[in-house]
Amino acid sequence: MYKAGTATEKITPTEPMWMAGYAARTEPSRGTISDLYASALTLEDETGGRLVIASMDIIAVTKAIADPVYEAVQREIGLSRERLILACTHTHFGPEFRDDKILFFKVPPDYAAKLPALRQRLIDALVRVIVESTKNMVPVRLVARRSAAGFAHNRRREGVKGGNPSPLDTLDHDVPILDVIHTETGLRKAIVFGYACHNTTIDPQDRRFCGDWAGFAKEHLQDQYPGSTAIFITGCGADQNPEPRGTVELSKEYGQELAVAVERVIAKDDGIEIEGAIKAAYEEVPLALEPLSRDQLAAMLASDDPPKRVKAKFLLDQLDRGEPLLTEYPAPTQVIRIGDDFLMIVMSAETVIDWAIKFKREFISSATMVWVAGYCNDMYGYIPTRRVQQEGGYEGGRATLWSWVPSPFTSDLEDRLTAAVKRLVENVS
Repeated sequence: MYKAGTATEKITPTEPMWMAGYAARTEPSRGTISDLYASALTLEDETGGRLVIASMDIIAVTKAIADPVYEAVQREIGLSRERLILACTHTHFGPEFRDDKILFFKVPPDYAAKLPALRQRLIDALVRVIVESTKNMVPVRLVARRSAAGFAHNRRREGVKGGNPSPLDTLDHDVPILDVIHTETGLRKAIVFGYACHNTTIDPQDRRFCGDWAGFAKEHLQDQYPGSTAIFITGCGADQNPEPRGTVELSKEYGQELAVAVERVIAKDDGIEIEGAIKAAYEEVPLALEPLSRDQLAAMLASDDPPKRVKAKFLLDQLDRGEPLLTEYPAPTQVIRIGDDFLMIVMSAETVIDWAIKFKREFISSATMVWVAGYCNDMYGYIPTRRVQQEGGYEGGRATLWSWVPSPFTSDLEDRLTAAVKRLVENVS
């Protein structure tokens, strides 16, 4: 027997803000297509062990948001860090709140000045919904289900544009679902679902706030199952784009496709009934960064590549202030097990699809349902596998040019994260 509680709060800005997601934008927001939300689900097992899953319609949960949220939640409800998942939908049509983007996205001073207050509002909203979700607990059943949706394509492969996938695509169209059913009424208390794809369907110059396809999918499910809270967790979609894309109509179409995929398996009334204790393990894995010398930065500054010049100036200014460059970064990595059948591997930052394929294959003997999530607990750039690092390109390392992180990760990245996940899985087994 489990208990569950939920809470939701609207977080749509009420004034024009700079928007997150695209460096090419040159103007602020200009209205709203659909509202943005923060939502939380608290689960409790028979021993009193809890798990909280919270998700927001924003580009990322950064350390600047995650740390104060963790501290407040521990203080207010006594929840330990390993038992809190902070997820995001990674919509590219939410407000910007990250200070480093002031330089890299050329945020005008008037809008840059709004970032700290907005960031605090997001923190406060997350804490409120998490605490509130512990106040309306009801008895529930947990059922794990799996469906599929087909609009994600691998953006690193030739032939993908226009929705024509390449035979070289690396894809994972799984839609993992945790169905939370009120024991007494049989109605849905919550539906947690995921998909591995960028939330980037709408034209970047349509500068209206929107949850994009993930937001439309949540809205559709909550309409279909009145009283439920739909919570989306982004999968390992760092190299996956919706195709074709470019319109609000396509975004709504993909949202409906995803929601119908969830409804389809719920209607079958089968799935994996979850029973047993909630276990959790957490580790901050040190990931080494490629070293950068002043000579290398000088060469970047003299290059004919504008993003390289901006990044070099940013890092040289940092050195001139007497601040050393980071040599490694602690990557939050988390594993959740519920009973014998449900295993969730929760990764931080923008993980490429290889991670989902790798870990599902590796741990399928450990649980009937293996769910691999990305974009959780901290955002500090792209997390490629060794294959993607060797291929290079945006996800392979170039993306760091638009980030405060000094340089790409070293080639032992995959080994370090894989070893950590194995340790964590063993800890909860």
